[in-house]
Amino acid sequence: MEKLKKFITQDTARENESKKMAVLVRILCITLIVFFLFMTLGFFWVKINSAAVGNLLLAVFYSMVFVLSYLIPKKPLVWSFIIVTTVWASAMLWLFGPDSSFQIFPPFVIFIFFFASYDSLPYKVVFGICTFAVYHGMSMLYGSRLPLLALNTAAHRCVRDCNMFIMILCTCIAAHIFSKDNLKMENKLIEYNKRLQDKANTDPLTGLNNRGMAIDYLEDFVKKADEMIASICICDIDHFKQVNDTYGHDAGDLVLKAVAAALASTVGDSGFVARWGGEEFFIAFPNMNGDQAIDVLYRVQSRIRKILVETDGHNISVTMTYGLTEYDKMKTLTDNLKDADGKLYDGKQSGRDKIVY
Repeated sequence: MEKLKKFITQDTARENESKKMAVLVRILCITLIVFFLFMTLGFFWVKINSAAVGNLLLAVFYSMVFVLSYLIPKKPLVWSFIIVTTVWASAMLWLFGPDSSFQIFPPFVIFIFFFASYDSLPYKVVFGICTFAVYHGMSMLYGSRLPLLALNTAAHRCVRDCNMFIMILCTCIAAHIFSKDNLKMENKLIEYNKRLQDKANTDPLTGLNNRGMAIDYLEDFVKKADEMIASICICDIDHFKQVNDTYGHDAGDLVLKAVAAALASTVGDSGFVARWGGEEFFIAFPNMNGDQAIDVLYRVQSRIRKILVETDGHNISVTMTYGLTEYDKMKTLTDNLKDADGKLYDGKQSGRDKIVY
């Protein structure tokens, strides 16, 4: 099975040409060859030799197209497949009359041509019009004539249904092959855009939301401010400059990461955490008044005090100062942020490691 798959998916002999269409033609040819061989045996079985020979010839024609798929460029290959398929449709119309599922052939060849062609839309429209003209001409020529083979009702219905089935199957195969790749590319594009968005909204050092994302979050909140309460907090690592000056910026980065992890894990789903800038962090508490938010901050404060960052044989302990304010709907977003920042400043001035509310 693996060898057959490798054989069917073998690349074309022509450079700089996609093999997808060649692979599709090969799969359709194999499907149709099996179908026509099955129909040949069936007609031989019921002793309708002329129909059996016709189906055998069609199997040979599609075998030739299969071979050509390894030898010729895409466009002549597609035209070869369409011509043989038109011969099939003509034979069905001639042998069994218009009620032989002949009507499904034009949409099928147009479907194949549109997927195979990257030409302009007018060229495709011309092909569609020509296909309709051929269909209409064949219908006018053979539609009013009696079929060459007069089958009983059951046999005629069997031929009609078999033709309908194989056309639907081939259409499904073609649609699957082309839509599968398109869906893969679309999913890759969605995933890529998501990664770009995540990258744009994420602080690269701490993995938290960045300031831009925090502003977007707050602007969205302002639109809902009349429907909910909230509290916001701006907090700052105490003596962070001293950490950088004493232990180096690498140690400072470790402290920032440790604080970010502690904030994210402690606040959890009850709030929104972002790196505000430098050693400052921002926390929003939706649907919480100040009293509820300060209870969460007490847990945060306790968790931060337990941090010990090891670097070059030294253990760095961490504390933070917090400015908390309940969001005032009567003030602008900027003024609310200034309130939180002002309380943070008051906490710094009065000794640090405090929650000012």
